[in-house]
Amino acid sequence: MKKTFFAALILGGSSLFPACKKQAVAIQASSYQSIIKKAGAVTGKATDTRGNALKGVNITAEHTVWSGTYLYATTNINGKYSINIPSDPAGDWIATAKYSKNAYGKTYLFEMDGNKAPFSQADTAIRNFTWKLSGKKPGEDGYYGAHVDLYQFGTDAQMDKIKIVFTPIDGTLIDGSAAVSFERKVEDVAGTFMVKDVPIGKYSISAKYPGKKLYLENRHDDKGAAVNKTVIFGKYGFLGETEYNIEFWVSE
Repeated sequence: MKKTFFAALILGGSSLFPACKKQAVAIQASSYQSIIKKAGAVTGKATDTRGNALKGVNITAEHTVWSGTYLYATTNINGKYSINIPSDPAGDWIATAKYSKNAYGKTYLFEMDGNKAPFSQADTAIRNFTWKLSGKKPGEDGYYGAHVDLYQFGTDAQMDKIKIVFTPIDGTLIDGSAAVSFERKVEDVAGTFMVKDVPIGKYSISAKYPGKKLYLENRHDDKGAAVNKTVIFGKYGFLGETEYNIEFWVSE
């Protein structure tokens, strides 16, 4: 169980808030250029999958023992960040990154891919992060992409025999990369039929099934059923902070 200690650092200014009678220790923030290649700091860069630098990515260094102990930074225009790691509290830290993006009338929060190996104040730690729209998260059950959830309503079609066809409405995905058409087989995932790990973009989708014309209806609007439906991913049901989906009834 983690011990309790509270700390916070903002790039450009910093403060520590003590708990458990720990004495407050002032931490001075440094520029990326001044501390790179020096022990006692974690530095790195945030990019998309094409190598473009991302400004405004939120970086968090979390202590692995002291609960509630965090240091924060935000990437600059070149996608770079740096966080001074204090000697007190001693022990290891891990760095993670999240990126917020407005699109399709919504605000999305993405967990970025990166090295989560622990590091200490004595290390010269470099942790780079990549904004991925799809792929399995290392060491986890989840995916970076969103999912389309499907519920049977007025059809005897075998759900896991359905294929969903995705046709981009916009020419690019949310990260500006090229959007392409594709189709995926529906899977039974813990009792929910879905197409998982879909890169977030704006799509028109349809359902394919041998010998039947299937209709889709968004469970959360009153626009009715149709062969082709627009997909704008959001949050429906109990989802994680960086997880997105859309839900459809399937009928014929």
